Amino acid sequence: MEKNRMSTQKRERSRLAYILPDPTVTSGECVLQGITSDGVIDWEHVCHLWVFPVNNDNGVAYAPCVVFLDNSWAMIGPIGTLEAARQLCFRWSALHDRGVCDQTRPAAPAPVVRTGRLVDVPPSELPNTLPGDPWTFNEHHNRFQLDLLQLGIGIANEAEGITLEDRIAQVDAKLQEISSLFRASNVIQPHLAKAYITKAREAAVFWATEAQAIEDAEVDTPEDTARNFVDDIRKGGITFAEAYDHLNQYIAFVYGNMTNEDGSPFADRAAYAKRAYDAGYARLQYFLKQAAPQ
Repeated sequence: MEKNRMSTQKRERSRLAYILPDPTVTSGECVLQGITSDGVIDWEHVCHLWVFPVNNDNGVAYAPCVVFLDNSWAMIGPIGTLEAARQLCFRWSALHDRGVCDQTRPAAPAPVVRTGRLVDVPPSELPNTLPGDPWTFNEHHNRFQLDLLQLGIGIANEAEGITLEDRIAQVDAKLQEISSLFRASNVIQPHLAKAYITKAREAAVFWATEAQAIEDAEVDTPEDTARNFVDDIRKGGITFAEAYDHLNQYIAFVYGNMTNEDGSPFADRAAYAKRAYDAGYARLQYFLKQAAPQ
């Protein structure tokens, strides 16, 4: 039994000495042919995953692919069924935090209906009272019209807040003011004022939601930070043991003395450190399985 235990420990030490995959592939131009492993892909250069319909002798089949920032692509799995291609693309999407472009699905409907966006309200009726520049010149009628979608976008752009709820609350407050202006106007009929506000709010909420999503995506979580760190240190070749040491040092450096803006200790720094460690260690283990024979 002692001999078996020593053999297991020796094998485990040997596994820790394996060099992790080096992410050298930054473009489809780097791939000659065949299937590309996710361990050699530099995910900083990846735009999205792609479910690609292809023709073969049996009709239409599907290839799971990765698309790079230079618009080149490479296959990441064998050509096969639609379900198999989707499963691989969405699994890698979760592993590497990239979206999936599935051309086999019908196009999504437009988020905001564009009909009814232009209404006959001249700028002179509401001078310097509306946010942004919501006026559009109609060449056919040779006059300016109020563009309700642009009005909504202007309102959303002025709304500030940490959360989407904060922004929408400011949108609604501004729309209340504009509703009063509409109802006081001699040009806008009272029954149309409500419809105009509803149209402008539809555009404003959509625009605020998109803006919030972009801002949220730009904020790295502890998991994002750790995974990105692991990918960075894999470049150039490094063993699992070395990478593991670097990960622990990095987490201690980032989260060990984390403070708030006022200099006080950040209360959740231990929880953040654990989240980062768990994500980073899982990524190291994932790539170790590619490097070491099982």
